[in-house]
Amino acid sequence: MIKAVVFDVGGVLCEWESICRVFAGEAGLNSKEFLDIFIKFSLDPETGSDLGLMTTDEFFAKLSVAVGVPEKAQDWRKRFIPGFIRIEPTYVLVDELKGKYTLALLTNAKIGLWDEWVEGRLKDYFEIIVDSSEVHAVKPNPKIFKILLDRLQLPAEECLFIDDFLEYTTAAEKLGFNTVHFTEPEVGIKAIKNKLGTL
Repeated sequence: MIKAVVFDVGGVLCEWESICRVFAGEAGLNSKEFLDIFIKFSLDPETGSDLGLMTTDEFFAKLSVAVGVPEKAQDWRKRFIPGFIRIEPTYVLVDELKGKYTLALLTNAKIGLWDEWVEGRLKDYFEIIVDSSEVHAVKPNPKIFKILLDRLQLPAEECLFIDDFLEYTTAAEKLGFNTVHFTEPEVGIKAIKNKLGTL
């Protein structure tokens, strides 16, 4: 029986790649090239921002230099979080689930990112938030999933984990989680409801 529903943020509750596509254009790169560099600096095991090893300001300074537009560092930093877009159908689902399940977040994120994204109101919706920058581990490392389970005080088999990265849902499945690979809202929400037996 599923007792906890665990959401990723980016790609599930929040669309963040649009603003990165804008930045890519400003750097004269295609979106894939830009996102590859963005993710590399986010997840680097020695300096990654999502491991809490550099600040968001430092991240954008490093990123802007790497893509050849160092003058964009502060501008991109200011525009990044305001460029996030709530995925409203997911929020409707979260409202439906609140009070019926323990709701949690498991997110790879930069230091203070979700506190800055005021529009997301994440702390209003989610009882437990496991943020990679705070625990110094990122998905798909089993360590971060084990931290989540410790905080939930539940076995993996009683949790449903939702993420837009197949690599991360696959890692969770190996640990015993129920999972949904969230590709787009209509399909993803239907899959979540199917897993919960609410359709």
